[in-house]
Amino acid sequence: MADVDKDRKEFWSSQPAVLDSMVLCDNPLFQEADTDYMVHYLPPIANKSVLELGAGIGRLTGEIAKKAKDITAVDFMQHFLDVNKVNNRHMSNITYICDDFTKFQTDKKYDLVVSAWLFVNTKDEVVDKMIGLVLEWLQPGGYFTFRESGPYDEDVPMRFKQNFFHHRTPFKLHQLLGGVVKDGHTLTITRCKNSRFSMKYDHDIAAAVTEVFYVAKKVPIELVLASTLPLTTISCSYLKKMGVVAGWQVLVVGCGTGALVFHIASTYGADVLGVNFTIKDFNAAVIHQKCSPDIASLILFEMIVAVEEADYGAECFDVILIQETQLMMNDPTKLFANIWVRIDLAYCLTYSCVA
Repeated sequence: MADVDKDRKEFWSSQPAVLDSMVLCDNPLFQEADTDYMVHYLPPIANKSVLELGAGIGRLTGEIAKKAKDITAVDFMQHFLDVNKVNNRHMSNITYICDDFTKFQTDKKYDLVVSAWLFVNTKDEVVDKMIGLVLEWLQPGGYFTFRESGPYDEDVPMRFKQNFFHHRTPFKLHQLLGGVVKDGHTLTITRCKNSRFSMKYDHDIAAAVTEVFYVAKKVPIELVLASTLPLTTISCSYLKKMGVVAGWQVLVVGCGTGALVFHIASTYGADVLGVNFTIKDFNAAVIHQKCSPDIASLILFEMIVAVEEADYGAECFDVILIQETQLMMNDPTKLFANIWVRIDLAYCLTYSCVA
């Protein structure tokens, strides 16, 4: 098996410290436009302490340094940092550290940790550790902002299709980010943009890829779990009438942060699939699941936008509960038509609660 870490270091060691190596485009107009794009998504940084992981030649470093109290720029390629120092030699509030971001250690607490294409260089088994370290480095209430790319298009140079690059889908990134708890804190997404980003200047093509830009905030886990909505009396009474038992397969459509899912699993011992439609609810549900080890194996959460098109196989559920989802759909008949063939027994409950 190839030594992924060795290959990663050899690859970046061979790359010149120029813009094209960073963003697949050597036109300075692109650097200006792309940097403005990234800075736009940063939380407030005035008089803040910032840690930049994978700082490279300093496309972001100097822009952040203009407003921040101080910034620590970390990269494991010294020749990248040397150019960064030259480009930002007029700034006195930048500290440069040559270190692998997977091994970097510091006792300092930061208001913001920022990175571009950090996890794309990181194996899945290392990502949880990295998110835990970010939580350690952040002040309570601090932010982690990062940018990642999805699978490459065919026109991207082969040099960026190495075996150590991990181009993950947005859903996979949501799974990795949600659920990591460190010292009673976790990261909750406050903003996420999933878009196709492409710029062309004089026939130079920038990385035309699916990308995701996240802004996540460090918060006490109690705040995330507190967002789990309380159960309504109508939910509990209907479940009791259904006679749900251990071993039943239950689908909860529009489960939100999972209150009903956890109730079914803990009270009846049934296997439950909870489907929701927002990143925030999905992450809160996953975190709650990790904090509920006694029933965690009975629960699975999924985030899907068009649930009416989901294919779970025929007659695979004993009970399907739809929590007000039909009220938000233009054509709920498609949802019901799909659900009818998924259900084994004659139990399908849809309800909405009006105050």
